[in-house]
Amino acid sequence: MDIRQLHAEIEKDWPRHLEATRKLLRIPSVSMTGEGIQESADAVEDMVADLGAKHGQFRAGKKSHPLVHGYLDVGAKKTGLIYGMYDVQPVGDLKEWDYPPFGATITKRKPHGKVLINRGVANSKAALAGNLLAVKTMLEHDALPMNLRFLLEGEEEIGGYSLPKWVHRNKATLSKADAAFTFDYGEDSNGTAQISLGAKGCVYFDLIAEAAARGGPTAELHSSCAVVVESPVWRLTHALSTMVDENQDPSVDGIWDKVQNPSKEDLALIRQLAKRFDPDAFLKEMNASKFKCEGSKEEMIRKYIFEPSINIDGLIAGYQDEGTKTVLPPRAMAKIDIRTVPNMTVEDTKRKVMDHLRRRGFTDIRMREYVDYPWSKVPFHEPISQACIETLRFHGKDPEIWPMSAGSAPMYLFDQVLGVPWGSVGLGHAGNAHSPNEYAVVDGMREFEKSVVTVLWKFVEISEGQARA
Repeated sequence: MDIRQLHAEIEKDWPRHLEATRKLLRIPSVSMTGEGIQESADAVEDMVADLGAKHGQFRAGKKSHPLVHGYLDVGAKKTGLIYGMYDVQPVGDLKEWDYPPFGATITKRKPHGKVLINRGVANSKAALAGNLLAVKTMLEHDALPMNLRFLLEGEEEIGGYSLPKWVHRNKATLSKADAAFTFDYGEDSNGTAQISLGAKGCVYFDLIAEAAARGGPTAELHSSCAVVVESPVWRLTHALSTMVDENQDPSVDGIWDKVQNPSKEDLALIRQLAKRFDPDAFLKEMNASKFKCEGSKEEMIRKYIFEPSINIDGLIAGYQDEGTKTVLPPRAMAKIDIRTVPNMTVEDTKRKVMDHLRRRGFTDIRMREYVDYPWSKVPFHEPISQACIETLRFHGKDPEIWPMSAGSAPMYLFDQVLGVPWGSVGLGHAGNAHSPNEYAVVDGMREFEKSVVTVLWKFVEISEGQARA
């Protein structure tokens, strides 16, 4: 059975596959709160078990969420690692949803036609289900070209604990794989397919100012006292203002020292991207109307993917309800993420932030750390990169090839820890990730499954061809 015949089987079985995906989506799996996590992990493990794979769950600790792992041996020469995530972001304000966030509602939306609305359908629970269902189709027709090891985590949205520990613990086995695959809906709203050959890192931390550290109050104080008592909120905002310049670009001492210039290969890809880059469409995708900076298309793309950023995700201090309450808060906290690029490191970045603050006298401000993602990058010429490109071309797409993604994911575990090159690909369009009314286009979800089949076959074809050459 060839690739197109397998695509026809997915077409035939699509109603059943869609319902299986909706069934999984209806189970909440909010990693931040733990809501539905175990039930969702069990459902994902059942899907892996249904493939005939050896399967199990692993927790890094009592408070960690389960990593669902599995191994499917079909006696092939090549072995792939399949990465996916079943956890999702919190729902947020229910009033902003047109349909229940875990109802897996199918409705019509212009200009896409039928869309499925659900938390996690875009990022990235539905893609996980489609991936497993595509593998099942290949197995049912004795046409799976690779052995597969599954690493399906429930903590991607909170940084991840179980996945890194499992990878390090099983490094000797996992590093024998030929490639790693991650799948997502990769088309924009205009149907343009995109591939990223890397991902920025994400260093996440809280900066906390306590009034008591400088003689201030240990509990809320009447705001009239602000004339003689220091506020930790002003203290923190003054500290934060030193970390970026007037354009909101990073100005932490030494933070640019290790930033690596794009390679010749990267610059060639940027030149090709610039020919197709539509700034207005890009802004529309982001629900924004203006860039904070100016430059040519090449300069904008280069900045977007090869420069670091410092972002305030949230500011928490004092009274935040409706109406008035005049208080001087005892504590202020800022939630920060720094997107890192080659060759920045996690520890060096955090050290530079704290050194920067101390030099300016902010010795009272402390950092609370989380799990971080280093940056990751795979060369254009790798068989896995070529397989992703050829997959989209096989499906009639002329893909945009991005040297890096501005987003972050734990892909460093594959290329940096295991020495296994990875690739990410997928047909289909989805939107509103992390936002109300998260959606995926139903027809695109079907085509996504076909692209999973194609890339596994294309990788074996390309890698074996290079080996023979």
